[in-house]
Amino acid sequence: MGNYTLDKTDKETGEITGTMNLEVRAYPVDEPKGNTKGFASVTIDDTFGAHGIKIVEGKNGLFVSMPQTKDTKGEYRDIFHPVTTEGREAIRDAVLTEFSVALEEKVAQKESTVQQLQDSARAAKEKTGPSAGKEPKDKTRKNTGPEL
Repeated sequence: MGNYTLDKTDKETGEITGTMNLEVRAYPVDEPKGNTKGFASVTIDDTFGAHGIKIVEGKNGLFVSMPQTKDTKGEYRDIFHPVTTEGREAIRDAVLTEFSVALEEKVAQKESTVQQLQDSARAAKEKTGPSAGKEPKDKTRKNTGPEL
């Protein structure tokens, strides 16, 4: 989870009038099917939450798709979207940054798990040794021929 700040500006004067805080969580898809690579949730100023934001692989790289619903005509419509370019860019940048962080953490966790499995296998092999499961041969008795 990451926290980001967006400066609010007056449309007429361009002056900064305040800030907006974004709390972002991104979730990579374990086994992507199609172009969807992950999902995200954004909380704005601890007041408003948007869920179901998609991270999608397009021709020009990753982009953020706002949550949508299908209308009665079968067309998709955004149910949440920023109304300013600055707002859209802030949400896009924050979501993609958090997605990148989440991917790095996922890769590190996977590498850690693989290393733990390799270490466990190595320890088990060393503990049992190459002759594990074989009975030791009795070398005290020699076969000298048929017994009488």
